[in-house]
Parts: sequence; structure tokens; C-alpha cells
Amino acid sequence: MRGIDDEERGEGPVVCLAHAGVHSAWFGPLFGDSALDRFRVIRLIRPGYGGNPPPAERASLGAHARACGERLRQRGVGRAYWVGHSSSCCIGLQLALDQPDLIAGLVLFETAKPSGPIREANAGLYVAPSMVAARTGDVARAFDIFLQGVGGGEHYRSALLERLGPAGLAAAEGESAYFFADELPAIGAWQFGPDDAARVTAPTLLVGGGDSPPWFGENQRQLAEWLPDARTVTLDGCDHLAPLTHPSELATVIADFVDHCTPAQNAVAVSD
Repeated sequence: MRGIDDEERGEGPVVCLAHAGVHSAWFGPLFGDSALDRFRVIRLIRPGYGGNPPPAERASLGAHARACGERLRQRGVGRAYWVGHSSSCCIGLQLALDQPDLIAGLVLFETAKPSGPIREANAGLYVAPSMVAARTGDVARAFDIFLQGVGGGEHYRSALLERLGPAGLAAAEGESAYFFADELPAIGAWQFGPDDAARVTAPTLLVGGGDSPPWFGENQRQLAEWLPDARTVTLDGCDHLAPLTHPSELATVIADFVDHCTPAQNAVAVSD
């Protein structure tokens, strides 16, 4: 799958920022945060986003994972810490299954799946209506319904305006057409259960927002039970929009996790 782009800065352990669905700007503020200055930070822009052409055919999350892995290897990356948000957490988990040698660790901010009864009941309030609106050609309405649902209300618009500006907000809305047509169905089709989780060997940090809708917390607790090497952290005063609204808090958590993991991994490498 072609049509993937990236930007990078710095040197050191590789931190890969892979944006969620809807739009590509989620990790824009995080990319330049000073807490990540001591790392080689690679920000991926996935197919269908940021002006990149969409896949010729509907792409599974596994196809997105393969494309991201290929891009990292093209950049000479041997091991990377994957930072995901919502749907890109699923992509990171799939990449950790398919190419475990590439993933040094996972930082997953509010994974879109696995699902549970609370999530299914609440997601039905915004997922289905947003997809209906998108199918009728009203992408602006779909964008509004979906982001009010995951963001917990109308404040999402002021948050995006503050971080992205009017042009950035308009671009995000335009990019979401691909999300509703392609990626959102792919999220629904993606399967990940306890047997899959047991095969994930990468250390994992599950991050949640204290003010997020309850189904994200349910997902986090379920993954914490399933994954063999996972710990959790909650960012108080944050919700699903935290990569945009609280990038410094998230960057600090990422940096601490990489620092925690790197010495142990280096020791293993030396002993080998």
C-alpha cells in the first residue's frame, strides 16, 4: 500500500507517532514537544490523510500496519516505540503481532478496540449516525457527530480551532471523508482477543484521559488484563482530544516510558 508520508527530527531511540483516524493532525503538537528532544521522533501520515492518496481498495488495519512497518524499515529503523491514538492503537497492536522485531514498546492512548457492552451501547450513539451522514454526502455533519461522541461534547471544535486554526480545522474535516468511507469500517472488522494479546511481547503503556467517555476506560481495563506486559496511567483533566489539548503531558509520559524500557532492553542486548 502506497501513499504514506513522514517527518522526523532528533536522534536516539525511535519514537513513532502514528495518528488516529478522522484527520492527520492529532500528533502535530506532540511531534515538536521538548520532552521528546532526546529521541528520534518519526511522525507518520498514513494513506488517505494529509493529502496522501487513499488506497486503491478498502484497506484493513493490517494493511495499514504493513505500510507503516515498511515505511519505518525504509527509514533504517530497527526498533521503534509505537505511539498510537484510538484506531492507530489497533494498528500498533497488529504490527506488534506481525513484526514483533520492529516494536520495542507500545504507548496506546485510548484504544478504539477491543469492545465491550458499555462501549457498544455508547458508540451506537455516534458511530452509526456519523456513517449514515457520511454516506449521504454530509461529511461535515458526520465529522461533528463523531467528534462530539469521542470528545464528549461540542468543545472539540474550539479545541481544534485553538490548535489547528480555521484552515487546519477545515482540512481535518475534509480528511475525515476517507475515515468514514474506509477506516471506520476497517476498525469494525478488525479482530483482537485475549489469544492475540497473549502473543504481544512488547512492553505496553495504556494511557487514558480522566475525563474521557467511559468506554475508553473499559477498553483500557480489558487490555490490561489481556496483555502480558502492560501497565496503565491516567491523565487527569484530559479526554480523547488530549494529543491536541495536552501534548506536553502526553509527551512526558511517553519519554518516561521509553527511558524505563531502554535500559532493560540494552541489558538484554549486551547479554546476548
